[in-house]
Amino acid sequence: MKRFLYILFIIPVCLLSVLTMVYLYSSNVPLFIIKNIKIKGMEQLQDSEIMGRISPFIKDSIFNIDIPKIKDVVLSHPFVKDVRIKRIFPFSIVIDVQEKKPAALWADNKGNIMILDEHGEPYRALTKGAVKDMFIINTPEKDDIRDILKEIELWFSEGLIKKDDISEVVCRDNNITLFLVQDGIEIILGKEDLKKRLKRAQVVLEDAKKRGLLIKCIDARFEQGAIIQERRV
Repeated sequence: MKRFLYILFIIPVCLLSVLTMVYLYSSNVPLFIIKNIKIKGMEQLQDSEIMGRISPFIKDSIFNIDIPKIKDVVLSHPFVKDVRIKRIFPFSIVIDVQEKKPAALWADNKGNIMILDEHGEPYRALTKGAVKDMFIINTPEKDDIRDILKEIELWFSEGLIKKDDISEVVCRDNNITLFLVQDGIEIILGKEDLKKRLKRAQVVLEDAKKRGLLIKCIDARFEQGAIIQERRV
């Protein structure tokens, strides 16, 4: 008897709850009002830049926000690589932004300097305070940037040279020249066998240090050795 009475009680309560949720979801009653929007993962962007883009698509109720549209407008920002958006019931939205990573600088033939992402794509202008552990790729041809950066990143991964050691990479007519942070030493690598020539230049540089020589330039384009130019004191 008690079980029967319990069932008679619980069924109407469940039905009423379901009907209430259906009504609230389908109506404009702002029960689940958005009270908090949390933006994470940003170092280059300001919260205001994202809020300005998404504000037209933020509705009163957490149920009514257009997540695909918000994602599209955030991804349209040139600094953004990816974004994840989720509702945190009952009052919050979390926007997790993945920014493009600055990898190097690019100086074009007009002297403009842009920041490159990890794929060698220019995505933002150089601003004050933006330079940190980045070398310059100096080439007039935008199409060459990706290949140059890929080659240099390979040198880093194989331990041929450290990122902090390079100040500038110059490419003219497919000829590669490095300028080192240390005393602005110039290393001419040319067009081919770049890794082999870089290794040869490193050996020459180490030998010069042991002998107390001040090096200005190493031309590593020769099969049997390299030509060095000493710095005048």
